[in-house]
Amino acid sequence: MENTTKTTGAVCFCGQGIVEELSFEAVLLDETLVRGDVWVLKEALQQVGGMNYRLQAKRNYELLIRIAKDYTVLRGGEENRQDYFPGEEKQESGKWIRLPQEGSPEDGVTDPAEEMKTDCYLIGRYKQELISMNSFNAAVLSVYQVGGESAVAYLEQMLGETKAYYDIYGCTQPILIYIGNDVCYSILDVFSRGLGDALKNLGQNVEYYDFSKRGIEELGNYVRRKFKAVIGVQTYMFSVQRESGILVHDEIDAPLYQFVFDHPISFWMHLKKVPKRLCVLTLDGNYVNFIKTWLGYKARFFPPAGEEKFCNEGQRDYELTFLGGLASYGEGLVRKLWDVRKQDRQRGFLLNRYVLYMRKNLDKPPEYAFEKVLEYYREDYSREEFWQMFYNERWVFRGVSQYYRNKTIEILLCAGICVHVYGDGWENSYLWGNPGLIHHEAVMGDEALKVYARSKLSLNVMSWHKDGFTERIANAMLQKSVVVTDRTTYLEQNFVNGEDLLMFDLGNLRALPDQIRALLDDEAKRTQMAENAYVKAASRHTWKQRAEKLLEFMEEDQT
Repeated sequence: MENTTKTTGAVCFCGQGIVEELSFEAVLLDETLVRGDVWVLKEALQQVGGMNYRLQAKRNYELLIRIAKDYTVLRGGEENRQDYFPGEEKQESGKWIRLPQEGSPEDGVTDPAEEMKTDCYLIGRYKQELISMNSFNAAVLSVYQVGGESAVAYLEQMLGETKAYYDIYGCTQPILIYIGNDVCYSILDVFSRGLGDALKNLGQNVEYYDFSKRGIEELGNYVRRKFKAVIGVQTYMFSVQRESGILVHDEIDAPLYQFVFDHPISFWMHLKKVPKRLCVLTLDGNYVNFIKTWLGYKARFFPPAGEEKFCNEGQRDYELTFLGGLASYGEGLVRKLWDVRKQDRQRGFLLNRYVLYMRKNLDKPPEYAFEKVLEYYREDYSREEFWQMFYNERWVFRGVSQYYRNKTIEILLCAGICVHVYGDGWENSYLWGNPGLIHHEAVMGDEALKVYARSKLSLNVMSWHKDGFTERIANAMLQKSVVVTDRTTYLEQNFVNGEDLLMFDLGNLRALPDQIRALLDDEAKRTQMAENAYVKAASRHTWKQRAEKLLEFMEEDQT
């Protein structure tokens, strides 16, 4: 009789015969029962942690054992297929997936030595269950008969739960993602959820920890737990310490990933001391070098991605939109520099030269200009002095960035080009009241995608990311809106100006209005550019591709 308290998690079609329910014990003891054409409920695949690619053989079988532990596994003949999959469209639906053929590369090699290792791992993982079934000795004897003394040595590692055991075990453990950050319309949580959903769709078990509701009090419950990875997006959670001063995440067994989507100096207070296994992921290649050079931490280029769905809104009734938001500085930069100079002339001169160097080196990151300033005024400085001074004056490069953002929009408005802008703060801008500035409320998620889908052109002005890529660019491309953005090294190396997008120079903004008018007047070219960019973004810049790349990182960082 079928156990109605469990959901059916897998169906195996093998030869002919009536439908029968396979118990966990039956699957564990006889792998031949779960051969044939095997279909797995996607929910079950996610819940048990997906395929274990750290095993080199019998991956399907090991997965089905985990599924049988928590779900019903059914076995029947080909004549029963229509009872479960009435039509090919049901089989290929998002709820069920077909496991790779037994012995295929996805299932692992057919090398007897590797198959023996998988059996040893299974004995180690399910030793208590095998003992309770009076099958432990028989299982040990079977691997000994295949591998002899080498099997015994490997089995001892598995039974002893050594590092070799946990390297395999960790592959199917949950991925913990921190959420609860309400900064900038909760955009950081949008990134977290986008990545989490993509990981789930790849069969990973994802857990969320909402620190806005749970705080740090419950974090101690995770000490000594095994995770496939722990992920945070500009979160302070990796800085949490126990009373002894030990970082909590140094006691959690997992590779750790901290996404930093601003300049790393802005997050300095949480990067001064980090867990040993932390890797910083950032949207700009310059920031990778900065973290490695000034902090000595592991860092990788890993920009945010866009949503895969295409919102076909039909008519593109917005000629130019800007979803970048308005910061609180910008037009106040000059005034603030003047106030600093009145209070501290030496600091004022240093900051004025800092701004000068930034404007003379529009293709360089802010630390380049700051180092040049310190070289001009001082003979030497320690690493700590540089960090502290650069951190204290971080408002300068933010202000310069906002100045160019405002100036770009101002030049377009003065040239008679209307710009649809979104978000708060515009009513306080000196641009407010210009008839070409069309203000809308802030939009996020699907609503933002719909705006891009209604836009012929989407304006982007980088927050001084000189070798970067952002989700705004990805989402606009995925909605077939032509991106108009300032240059970055990454964009120049991966897209073709004038064919995939329009890149402009911050040092020559006066040329931008004519470039935009030319695109608006040439529908054929604009449509082709949008299509070109869509193809590239769909193949390289969705959360699915980011999740796949992050899983590769996890394999590299498991030790």
